[in-house]
Amino acid sequence: MSEVDEVRAAADIVRIVGDYVQLRKGGVNLKGLCPFHQEKTPSFSVHPTKQVFYCFGCGVGGDVFKFVMLIENLSFPEALRRVAEKVGITLRETAGDETFDANARDRATLFKIHEVAAKFFAEQLSGTIEGRAARGYLADRGLSDEVIGRFRLGYAPAEGRTLTRRLSEAGFPLEQLEKSGLVLRAAEGERHFDRFRRRVIFPIANESGKVVAFGGRALGDDQPKYLNSPETPIYTKSRILYHLDRAGTQIRTLDRSILVEGYMDCIAVATAGFENVVASCGTSLTESQVRLLSRYSRRVVVSYDPDSAGLAATERSLALLLEEGFQAQVLALPGAMDPDTFIRRQGAEAYRKLLDSAPSYLDYLTERAASQHDVRTAEGKVAAANAVMPYLARVPSPLLRAELANRLAERLRLDERMLREELRRAAGEGRRQIASASPSKDKPASPAETQLLRAFLERPELRDEFLRGLVEDGICEGLAAEGIFRKLLEASQRKGGVELNDLAPSLGPDEQRLLYSSHLSAAEPADRTQVLSCCLALRRRKVERRRHQLMAAIRAAEQDPARRDELAELLQAKVKLEKDLAQLSGARGPQFTTGALAKG
Repeated sequence: MSEVDEVRAAADIVRIVGDYVQLRKGGVNLKGLCPFHQEKTPSFSVHPTKQVFYCFGCGVGGDVFKFVMLIENLSFPEALRRVAEKVGITLRETAGDETFDANARDRATLFKIHEVAAKFFAEQLSGTIEGRAARGYLADRGLSDEVIGRFRLGYAPAEGRTLTRRLSEAGFPLEQLEKSGLVLRAAEGERHFDRFRRRVIFPIANESGKVVAFGGRALGDDQPKYLNSPETPIYTKSRILYHLDRAGTQIRTLDRSILVEGYMDCIAVATAGFENVVASCGTSLTESQVRLLSRYSRRVVVSYDPDSAGLAATERSLALLLEEGFQAQVLALPGAMDPDTFIRRQGAEAYRKLLDSAPSYLDYLTERAASQHDVRTAEGKVAAANAVMPYLARVPSPLLRAELANRLAERLRLDERMLREELRRAAGEGRRQIASASPSKDKPASPAETQLLRAFLERPELRDEFLRGLVEDGICEGLAAEGIFRKLLEASQRKGGVELNDLAPSLGPDEQRLLYSSHLSAAEPADRTQVLSCCLALRRRKVERRRHQLMAAIRAAEQDPARRDELAELLQAKVKLEKDLAQLSGARGPQFTTGALAKG
């Protein structure tokens, strides 16, 4: 039996594939989401008897070696060695046979160089005067000796050639040392020197736990503050997640990961008891890293720094995570603290409580958009919706997009059916925003609006009775005077009386013009009966707009047989709306109470 056959016979493809894909029983086979293309419904199958895999979605299939070659981007000899390691078989190496690979030997040497370097850095941290000063820095950051050892932290001395000498003495040729990225050649000649100098060192391991690179944090004012290894034959930074080698099992067990930005944040969160944490190594999250993480779980909490750079990184990361089908939450820590600082000041339990209550990405993005736009106005609502729309458009599932559109509409108090319809069209057309539903700025105010403004300004008792319902029941939404009504309510709730000169500066030019024209009208202010009639007229207008929108949605649903259930709901809503309109049309005078404003 050849070595290849020996390893194939010893390997269980279910166990090997299960290290990368969540598999569930499905008849005689096991099924899961394909790691080689994006999908929501599992089409990837593993046959335990035949020891093969196949994806009915993208057509990729083969044996255990083919799977490892594809999933880890390895040559056949490298995949053979990886599988052999997993099953505990030691391979011979003979030039010319199918297990021999010069590139694999090159990579094996680089792994050895990095392991020797990791031990060297650790020794420098614990056994030298210079290193003990760096250890004091780590202690100030709350890292105990146990944590330092657990994460194999080290120190690169300032002298600049110490590591180069150690590696040369270990027998590694200078050509390989240069290829490792740990040793640099001076521009003026043959002198070689260390890449990392006077820095705290963080070893970076691949999924298998082998050190493939280092990150260095400067002590003092040296620049750059953080320095990472360059890319090498064993290290591609866009395909590595810091701490995944230790966190992988816990992520699968909990079916959730925590994503942070940097090494110290990751160490702090893991040390606090949350082992399912990984970091993007201080770089922007990449599509390859997202796919790597999806092999373990598609549920993630993004816990980036709350500064402007961190907020931007959060939004970029969410876009990638959504496209890969992740269920994402966002943990934005209070007090502008990063995870490391928060845990040191507030403790692990405080972090756990915030983690457990972290909002969904939709709630997070909606609240962010609402804080940046005036969602009391129609224009502000559409602007806030358009800020969130690019993320909803990235969600692969049409059903989930529709559900998320409903939630967004509810939060912004937009018509959810129309927003969902617009989202469906926007996603289908590749658009990342919805059309503005706001009224034209040149649209004049109706007589009912101008009468109400005059009455509310001059008759406080009518303002107190009617204004709050007009605003809170959404009757004034989309009207030319909406912004004035809202500002008027705010002012009256703050100090009872309302002064025109105090109110005007908070309004836009068009709103100021409307405010003054209403106030300076020669007509008598409306009495209670007239105010009630005006409110009912505006309520009817709103219900009629809603009916118009509903009819458009019904016509669209009638064209699509797959939307039969939705059509039935729309028709029921239409019947209710027509009853509301009939009731409002029958309201004629003072006997109709203000409660009528909220009906419908």
